[in-house]
Amino acid sequence: MKQKKITCNLEVPLNFFPDFNFDSLEKARKVISLIRKNLPKDFIKSRSEIVCKEIVRSQDFARAEKIACFFGTKGEPDTSYILRYYKEKFICLPKVMGNEIVFLKFEGKLKKGAFGIPEPQSDCIVPPQEIDLFLVPGVIFDLRGFRVGYGKGFYDKVLVRSSEKSKKIALCWSFQVFREIKGEKPHDIFVDEIWTESFVVYPSLASSSKNSAFVRVLDIFS
Repeated sequence: MKQKKITCNLEVPLNFFPDFNFDSLEKARKVISLIRKNLPKDFIKSRSEIVCKEIVRSQDFARAEKIACFFGTKGEPDTSYILRYYKEKFICLPKVMGNEIVFLKFEGKLKKGAFGIPEPQSDCIVPPQEIDLFLVPGVIFDLRGFRVGYGKGFYDKVLVRSSEKSKKIALCWSFQVFREIKGEKPHDIFVDEIWTESFVVYPSLASSSKNSAFVRVLDIFS
């Protein structure tokens, strides 16, 4: 008998999430990146599939005409399950060009790009204003949706030009989510939701309560 998928919505106290006890954002980047880089390959493969399947099943994915994804490297979630849908959905991936990134349509073939990150072979550039759903990487996040990337501002520069109607979803591991991180700057772009291998955080709902956060637990017995 096929086991029924178990999901549940919970309002949890804020102390469910760890405090941000790093001396600086740079220190946090180094520590969290090192932990992530050393994750077992089996963990990355199996846990990535759980969260990516949930994203593909989501209404946001179904409704989106154009989707910006990323190719996970150095311990990031493996998005290959999502990329399989490139024939059914219009999916694009980032390419570093100078101090910015552009999104290119993914047509099934990749080549080695900047920083060794695979990028599409396609030359079809997709303006950020046309993208309905952004799946974004990052190093650390908090319950407000504050995202800390790799320090070059690639995603902040492109997301600020996105449509107000677009959805911005962070895809990361549960240990990358903290209660609150100080140090955001005026140009920082916050995400709408944070999806991990264990739970989804909804910052807009979390910010409505000072004492609790709203989460959806994914596949807790898998």
